[in-house]
Amino acid sequence: MKPPTPFWIRVPATTANLGPGFDAFGLALNLYNYISVEPGHPAVPDPFFADVVDAYHKARKIPKKPYRVLVRGNVPRSRGLGSSATVRLGILASLDMVYRRKPDLAWLIKTAAALEGHPDNITAAAMGGFVVCAGMNPARTRISPRLTFVAAIPKLELATRTARSVLPSKVFLQDAVANLRNASRITAAFFTGKYEEAAGAFSDRLHQPYRAALLPGLEETIQSAEKAGAIGAFLSGAGPTIMAICMKREALIGAAMAKALRKAGHRSIEVRHLRADNEGMKALCSIPAKL
Repeated sequence: MKPPTPFWIRVPATTANLGPGFDAFGLALNLYNYISVEPGHPAVPDPFFADVVDAYHKARKIPKKPYRVLVRGNVPRSRGLGSSATVRLGILASLDMVYRRKPDLAWLIKTAAALEGHPDNITAAAMGGFVVCAGMNPARTRISPRLTFVAAIPKLELATRTARSVLPSKVFLQDAVANLRNASRITAAFFTGKYEEAAGAFSDRLHQPYRAALLPGLEETIQSAEKAGAIGAFLSGAGPTIMAICMKREALIGAAMAKALRKAGHRSIEVRHLRADNEGMKALCSIPAKL
C-alpha cells in the first residue's frame, strides 16, 4: 500500500494498570496504529482529532492550520488497549515532523498525557516496554519475548470516562497497602526479569472491584486464566479487555478466558496472543500492505 504522505508514525497498543498499578503501570504491545497528517480540511471533521491539533498549535505557539488526519491499524477502540493514546501521540509526533522539529519524547509524553488525563498508556506507547510512571522521570525496562500476553476482548465498548465514573473518591487504608505490596512485587519481578515471582500479585482493590459491575464475568475470567496457568490476569486499562500474562499454556489460558466470558453472557469474544513491544513510538516511511 503506497502511503498518501511521506511518513507514518507507528504507535503500539498498551495495557495499563496491570491490576494494582492504577494510573502508574503501562506496558506496550505488538499491536499497532499508524498515524499521519497532511495539510488540508478533513472531508469529515472529527472533534477528537481537532482537539489534538488545536492543543499542538497552542503548545507550540504556531498559528492554527487545518490538517487531514490519517489513521490505519488494528488497535480496537474503547477496549482498554490504549487506542486514544496511540492517536494522540501519533498526531503530535506527525505534526512535529511536518514542522521539522527534533524529536522530544518528554514533551510529547507531557502534552499527550495532559490530553489523555493519565500518563500510563501514553508513556508506555511512547517508550515501549514496561513503565512505571513517575512525573517526568518514568522508570522503564524491556520485556523478554518469553512472555506472552493473552487478550480476551469482548464485543463491548467501554468508555474510559464511564469506567472512571464508578470509582470511589476515597479508599480504605488496608486496600491501599495491599495494592502497594502487589505493585512493588510486580515492579521487582519485571525489572529483574524474574517474572514468575509476580504470581499472585496482580489482584487489585482500588478499581477492578468497582468496574466489575460494568463487565459481567470479570472476576471469574481472571480466576480461570490463573487457574489455567497464567502468571497473572487483570482488567486491561479501563476494559473491557481482560489480559493474562503467561509463559506457557497460552492456548489453554485463552480458551479458559473465553469460556468464562461466554458463561457470563458475552456472545462474541476475540482472543489475541500478543508480545511486548520494546521500541515504542517509531517513524516509518511506509506501512504494511496488510493490517
